[in-house]
Amino acid sequence: MKLEDFANELVADNNFIKMCFGGFAGSGKSRTATEILVGLYKKMKYNKPVLFIDNEKGSRFLIPFFKKANIPVLVKETTKLQDVIESFEFLEKGELSAVFIDSLTKVWYRYVNEYKEKNRRVFMTLQDWGKILPAWQEAFANPFVECKGTILFTGRGGYTYDVEENDETKKKEFIKSGIKMKMAGETPFEPDVNIWMEYC
Repeated sequence: MKLEDFANELVADNNFIKMCFGGFAGSGKSRTATEILVGLYKKMKYNKPVLFIDNEKGSRFLIPFFKKANIPVLVKETTKLQDVIESFEFLEKGELSAVFIDSLTKVWYRYVNEYKEKNRRVFMTLQDWGKILPAWQEAFANPFVECKGTILFTGRGGYTYDVEENDETKKKEFIKSGIKMKMAGETPFEPDVNIWMEYC
């Protein structure tokens, strides 16, 4: 087999970007994402509406940014994963210029809660996580990566914990060891650009 039959030249086949903005409440995720989205809209010469998937009740505060830039915005208030996936379909069909999900964490929480209700779980076991994480990968992460369109999402911040032995009591204790986005597995790392927001 010849090399030219095996591989193709590396080229961008479309005009889009995927970005996520993580951080604790009040760190400026939504506003920063909006300002970047306004810049992308102009830079990439978009002309279709932006769809704002809002479950943080914050879209009304961002109206002035979009109005000032003359960007048409539609809003869908939802935490349903199916609505998010349908938005990707509208995006790929060219009916939207971009999708902005604020926040994806609430969509993830609903997904987990629906699993718990369906399987009559009060607490999640390792076996449950072993099922739900691959299912989320299939249901959200794969369509997100495969969608040819600009998508931005925010995600709430959380802490990671390690177990350490207390030198005085000799008991094992959980200690905060870092920060992360409250989201399934690799989801925060699927976008092209990941931004972590912190208080100034």
